[in-house]
Amino acid sequence: MTVCYLEVDDEITTAIARLRMVDDGEAVVVVPSGSRIASSRINFKLLAREANERRLNIVTVSDEPAVRALAISAGLPAYDSLAGAEQALANFREQDRRLAERIGRAADEIPAQPAAPRAPGGAVGETRVLPSPLVDAPRVDGTPRPPLETQILATDTPGETAVPARRRRRRRVPVAPIFVIGFMALLIGGVAYGAYLFLPTASITLRPAANEMTLEPIAVSADPDVAVVDAPAGVVPAERIELALRVSGSFPATGVEARETRATGTVRFRSENTVEIVDVAQGTSVATADGVEFTTTSAASVPRADFATSTPGTVDVPVRAARVGPRGNVAAGAITELPNALATQLVSVRNPEPTTGGSRVEENVVAQDDFDAAVAALNAQLVTALAVRLADPSSVPRGLTAYAETATITQSQPDQQAAALVGSVAESFNLGLDAVGRVTAVNETLIDEVAAARLRDELPAGRQVVNDDVSVSRPPGQPSGDVVRYSATPSALVYSAPDDAELVALVSGKTVGEAEAILSRYGMVEITMWPEFVDRLPEQTTRIRLTVAPPSSGS
Repeated sequence: MTVCYLEVDDEITTAIARLRMVDDGEAVVVVPSGSRIASSRINFKLLAREANERRLNIVTVSDEPAVRALAISAGLPAYDSLAGAEQALANFREQDRRLAERIGRAADEIPAQPAAPRAPGGAVGETRVLPSPLVDAPRVDGTPRPPLETQILATDTPGETAVPARRRRRRRVPVAPIFVIGFMALLIGGVAYGAYLFLPTASITLRPAANEMTLEPIAVSADPDVAVVDAPAGVVPAERIELALRVSGSFPATGVEARETRATGTVRFRSENTVEIVDVAQGTSVATADGVEFTTTSAASVPRADFATSTPGTVDVPVRAARVGPRGNVAAGAITELPNALATQLVSVRNPEPTTGGSRVEENVVAQDDFDAAVAALNAQLVTALAVRLADPSSVPRGLTAYAETATITQSQPDQQAAALVGSVAESFNLGLDAVGRVTAVNETLIDEVAAARLRDELPAGRQVVNDDVSVSRPPGQPSGDVVRYSATPSALVYSAPDDAELVALVSGKTVGEAEAILSRYGMVEITMWPEFVDRLPEQTTRIRLTVAPPSSGS
């Protein structure tokens, strides 16, 4: 036995080619659901004809009653399982065996026929083989039957009646024609019983009507502080995305620092006092005529003048300008003023050399205001830098929508501290600022899923969504702090899925027109009968195949 499994797209030529490869006299053709071959009875007739020409015992297997009925109507036995087909072939083999035995016995019981006249020119004693229709007939399974004992007729003289060489049997009444008639009656009865079991059949396709269902807008919030979706509450999790930011710049130093020094020099005290030594204390103030003051930096004593020689007493004392700056740089002899206490003691003062070293130098330094202004400018640049990062698609993970309105900047830190910069001498200084930008991003498919789940929850009993396809319309979210709020409107095509058994019971035994009228209340209906001339659905519900096809999304 050879099992031929057909594919759904196999053509009849493929099936016939499979049969021609069978070499053991038995074939089981398994027809899958939806097979092209099962779409026409002609295909089964072609299979039956091929099997007959090749002397094959062939049966078909299908789990569809309509396909089995189609095969039976074309002359092919059909079963709903491979086990049933194998049992049928075993029965066929047993029937072939019994039939062969009966045909063999019938051939043995046929009376000897008179010898045919010898052909002209025939020789005495020639041997001839008499063909027998029963002996040469092939088996039912198509394999050639080995010939029975050859009938050899021997004649010695012309005109003499030839007799079989084997032993003559007693003349009996032939039973082969009676058996053949009985077998044909049995075969016809089997086909009729199969037709009674499987015919007629009805295939019904029902496509229920669909209508659109739309809910009122649903409020859904995306909150970064929520961990899981809460569909009944209309809340979904959002994410806080952190973006590293850095800006820097060069800024001018506007502070001014003056560096001043005091002038220094030496003055010479001269005494005309011949009586006593005059002491000059440290810190004694002397000055120029225009008021530039100096002070002595050490104490000194002016010697008495020598009366005999008229030589005054002198002493040199170091002095320093009372004020910083270049004004203390005076020419030689400019310092002439001294306290009255010294002048009354006949003491005078002069600077033999110019005083020098008095200066004032102004330099730019970094002021605290400069540092604060630079930080403020960099913070403003951070806002722009964050907007640029958000505009870059690579900054936001795929599948998320970032809302710039929720963006904040935290943890900004200058790369140099104020204490290190303020007061430093410089025309300008560089400063950088590092910060972290945070923005709320939402996986908006979660919004659609919550809205779709709400629509499915509110479906009336017995209603289904076509292809489970729910569409959601929503405008962009509205940020409020870190939370983004949405208004989502779900809609879908819905239909009522009827009870198959109930519908089959309603139309069993009805005419095609009555059945269409009953089922048209549920949607579009198409009824196919087999055989086609039958106009009434069978009473047996097992012969009615109902397929409820959901409406398409575009209907």
